[in-house]
Amino acid sequence: MYKKRKGLTLVELMINIVSVSIIAMALTSLFLKFIQFWQLSSAKTDIQRDGRTSISAINKNLRQAEATSVVIDRYDSNQPPYSRISFTKNDVSYVYYQKDQTLYEVINSTRALAKSLRCISFVYPQTSDETIINISLTFEKRTYNEYTKALQLSIAKVRIMN
Repeated sequence: MYKKRKGLTLVELMINIVSVSIIAMALTSLFLKFIQFWQLSSAKTDIQRDGRTSISAINKNLRQAEATSVVIDRYDSNQPPYSRISFTKNDVSYVYYQKDQTLYEVINSTRALAKSLRCISFVYPQTSDETIINISLTFEKRTYNEYTKALQLSIAKVRIMN
């Protein structure tokens, strides 16, 4: 007569361990891909939000500026050329400038508009009309494995109305 077997043989145990290991490696890889996707999506969302906020604020105020009051320069020699603009609107002074990777707005007090700015530039296009200014913004944010996600936003022509 046969006795009931209890437990597993060594071969069955090794097959189970290999199967579980393969499933664990696949799940780990899938989990890491999900985290990378989430980090990339989060960076893209943050960049787009900062870009829209910055462009909107600059565009709104610059359109209503006094054209003769516009001055384009840079904050200091460590910043990119043409990275600061100052102007007056309704007898109030406005300044937008880049310092390191932060975009600042100065109206009555200084506030940071965006903290992930790579480069901003304010330039007059190749026209004789000094009421048109090009604004170009580039944002970047770290994602995974020291990679960065960058997005360039630009407004081709902002016309100063006053």
